[in-house]
Amino acid sequence: MFGWKQVRYAVMFGFLAFITWVGYQHQVLGGGPGGVPTVDALCPFGGLESIYSWLSSGTWLRRVAPSALILFGAVIAMTLLFGRVFCGWICPLGTIGEISAGIGRKLGIKRVELSGSLDRTLKMLKYIILVVILYYTWTLGTLAWRDYDPWAAWMHLAAGWDEIVGTPWAFAVLFGLVIGAGLFIERFWCRYLCPLGATLGILQKFSLTKVSRNGETCIKCSKCTRSCPMGLAPMEVEKVTDADCIACGRCTESCPVEKTLFFSFAGKKTLSALLVGMLGVALFFGAYGTAKVTGYWQTFASTSVEALKDPVEGIFGWMNIDEVAQQVKLSPEKVLEIAKFPADTPRNVSIKKIEGVNDEVLKEDIKAYF
Repeated sequence: MFGWKQVRYAVMFGFLAFITWVGYQHQVLGGGPGGVPTVDALCPFGGLESIYSWLSSGTWLRRVAPSALILFGAVIAMTLLFGRVFCGWICPLGTIGEISAGIGRKLGIKRVELSGSLDRTLKMLKYIILVVILYYTWTLGTLAWRDYDPWAAWMHLAAGWDEIVGTPWAFAVLFGLVIGAGLFIERFWCRYLCPLGATLGILQKFSLTKVSRNGETCIKCSKCTRSCPMGLAPMEVEKVTDADCIACGRCTESCPVEKTLFFSFAGKKTLSALLVGMLGVALFFGAYGTAKVTGYWQTFASTSVEALKDPVEGIFGWMNIDEVAQQVKLSPEKVLEIAKFPADTPRNVSIKKIEGVNDEVLKEDIKAYF
């Protein structure tokens, strides 16, 4: 039977596969106006990170685009209406976390649940991380989190060893805290460290959709508590108001007694886990479709706040030598000289595709020249 579980997994794994393919294509084809979007342009958190610069100066942070803000708006609406469906049904890092937990069980690793006081203390970390990220991002005018971002690391796996060496902390977080820790504690990253999860956790408190329990028919079997990937205990409350509920539906679907554990909308209407998930997913992709049709969907911003301060920050790997020269107002010949490139270096090929050329090193060389 093709029910809630099959649909949820199809959405989760399908989106993870698709967005991973986009990341691979970005490495192969490059970015820019005619290329494949950056990971930051397709991440809702990028919209939050860049919202201050957009509101204050009308510019976007480097690598972020209007598309990120549209997705962030969609995720806000999803959460307020249907709960944290993005986290429970769509987010690729959440999917990776559940895959990691599944592998852990297959390997015979016993699931770990931290004690109440320790669990509550660690859950505060993601809110601290959120505040620190936004403070430095908004004051410095750059993506301060990017060198530690596990999602950026995942999307750059196709770039190979050079990328890992270039941003080692991001890959350490990915393999250590998202995947490694997830073998023992399901969705460890989501529970304790995710800054987007912290943002949506605040909004979850005001969501119209909550998991509710009928105390009269509940048999206290604990199946709902054991099935929760976030370590919550629906059996102990009449309504799950915890900020960490991700609307995945695993608790409601595990309940053996009909009409005992369910999603309630606005405290009245009863919704199935499948319907909650599908409504949230439809809203998310509906926002994308509407933005696409109306022309508001843009995955590339021509001017970033960093480039306004320093033109060298406007250099990207998808640019060719002529475009780099135009960006920094030098002749192509001078750029070749500064970078110590051979005179016959192709000028119409993106610098990322020129063997032995690193765009970040090129930027540093040009900065040193100025």
